[in-house]
Amino acid sequence: LKPFWPNDLRVLWDFRSSFSRAPRASGAMSFYRALSKQLIKNYVNQRAVVPWYQQEQKLSIFEEWVKDTMYPVWFKYVKGPYERYQYEHNVADLRMYGLMFDDQHNTNEPVIERAVELLPHDLAVSRYRRMMRAFEINTKKCHLPVEEQNYDPMIPYMAPFIEEAKFQMQEEQELLNFHPWDRRLYSGPTTGFGETTPHSTFTAW
Repeated sequence: LKPFWPNDLRVLWDFRSSFSRAPRASGAMSFYRALSKQLIKNYVNQRAVVPWYQQEQKLSIFEEWVKDTMYPVWFKYVKGPYERYQYEHNVADLRMYGLMFDDQHNTNEPVIERAVELLPHDLAVSRYRRMMRAFEINTKKCHLPVEEQNYDPMIPYMAPFIEEAKFQMQEEQELLNFHPWDRRLYSGPTTGFGETTPHSTFTAW
């Protein structure tokens, strides 16, 4: 094989230069422009009127077999019992300290903070007293008496107030002409969702 010497490089460079200096026809276009036009044309022809996430999703034959045959067995013997165990474990822990599930929400989140402000007086006082009692129980390394643990800790008493807080914050952002793309990303200890100070505000989508 003939080695590739610098003289060959010079010949290739002269050929490239002469090609680039050659005049083009008036109707000719670059390869990339032609390729782009063809791709756009094909995309317009194949574009769906209904978005893909609104189209009916059809499963393959294998997926249908897994859904009808394998998944019920998986749910009955693995997923279902494991999720039930986790649920019962969380319920037992909450009853041990006399808490409700909604008492665990982080009040530093602005949506939860607004929801706590919207709570009626009796619910707010009950929530505060439950949390103080749980803190004392945890400090003393004990638990509630068994006769006081007969309640359902999974009643979502804060759910309507959380939804109302979302609506209020969304309305405020609309009135302030706030847009998600205006948020600053990763500036200091903030989350990047638009707040200027930690835990000052949060975007409700």
